[in-house]
Amino acid sequence: MLQIITDSSAEISAEEAAALGVKIVPLVVIFGEKEYAEGENLTKTQFYARLTAGEFPHTSQPSEEAFTSVFAETNGEEALAILISSTLSGTVNTARLAARDGGFTKVHVYDSLCTTAMLRVMVETAAKNREKPVEEVVAMLDALRPRLRIHAYVDTLEYLYKGGRLKKSVSVVGDLLGVKPLVTVSMGGSVVMAGRAHGRKRALKELAERFTAEETDPEYPVYFLCTDTEEPARALMQAVHREGEAVFQICCAVGTHIGPNAAGYVYVAKTATHC
Repeated sequence: MLQIITDSSAEISAEEAAALGVKIVPLVVIFGEKEYAEGENLTKTQFYARLTAGEFPHTSQPSEEAFTSVFAETNGEEALAILISSTLSGTVNTARLAARDGGFTKVHVYDSLCTTAMLRVMVETAAKNREKPVEEVVAMLDALRPRLRIHAYVDTLEYLYKGGRLKKSVSVVGDLLGVKPLVTVSMGGSVVMAGRAHGRKRALKELAERFTAEETDPEYPVYFLCTDTEEPARALMQAVHREGEAVFQICCAVGTHIGPNAAGYVYVAKTATHC
């Protein structure tokens, strides 16, 4: 049976991973000179408390040794590692090096070209189909990716600037004007601007309009996202009449770049897009 591996950006807790039979490799968050393995010695609650208190972290992909250790646990069985987009992190490359250098010929490393709850949907899909050959599961993920959607708003441009994603002049002017960037993940796996809204109320309204403009596939879950607080995600759920859906805190590695008070959602559309 196919073994499934992912990283901590998939928003899968240790308890859920155990239930799904999925192995998690933690991404690395650095505060000052100290490194933390997300989900092991740094929780999301601890991370966002430090972030909102004024500490700004850096992020790093897991070490080759971290992957080697998890790959060794497959005991030579077929395994599929579904990982955060290679355009957002060096995690995929490190995993491939670990598989090559360790001689793990039955470990297949898959670039999801996404992250956060999008990646979760992919991992859940693979886990449900783990009795199928790895080639079939990969083909299934290839077909799923063009139908995966994520839309979110960022409360402040400060963290995009600090993370090197935005010029300081744009950040300052945008925050002064109350601009809330609307972001998505492109088919190439990059976080890109999808629009701008003046104020949180307008940002939530635009996200709600984007959600209702496209038919979702009922065979897949809708996941709502937040960073330090669920309140904006709950407001978004109410706006699209999806109260009661699951809300996930965005992982530390992604939260580093988008900051507090962000909200969004992930769903699978009935039709694919290739843009």
